[in-house]
Amino acid sequence: MAHNLNRMFAELSGLDFEKGLDVFEGDMDDYIAALQSFVKNTPAAIDKLRGFITEENLPEYAINIHGLKSVSAWVCARNIQEGAAELDTLAKAGDFSAIAAKNGKFLDDTDAFVNELKTLLENYSEG
Repeated sequence: MAHNLNRMFAELSGLDFEKGLDVFEGDMDDYIAALQSFVKNTPAAIDKLRGFITEENLPEYAINIHGLKSVSAWVCARNIQEGAAELDTLAKAGDFSAIAAKNGKFLDDTDAFVNELKTLLENYSEG
C-alpha cells in the first residue's frame, strides 16, 4: 500500500513522501495525520505571514516563518522548508527589502502546494 501512496504523492513536487514515512517510522496513519494537520493549519500561517510584513515586526515575522520552516521539515515538504529557511535567515539578518521581494511568491507557492496536497489527501481518504 505504501508503494501505491508513494506513486500517488510523487506527483506533488516538493514532498518527499518516502522520507516523511521514514520520519514517522513507517506508520502510514501517523504520517497521513501529520499531513492532514499541515494542510489544516498552514493556510492560517500563510495569512499571518502575508498580512503583517513591516520592518518593525521582523522579529515576529522571523518567529512565524521559522515555525512554518519547522513544520514543513517535519512532514518533509522540502520546497516549503527551503523557502522558509531562506526567509528566516533574511528576517534574522533584518533584510526587509529582500523579504518583501520574495515573501509574496513564496506564500503563493506554499498555498498552491497546500491545496494540491489537500486534494491528494482527499483522494487518499476516498480510496
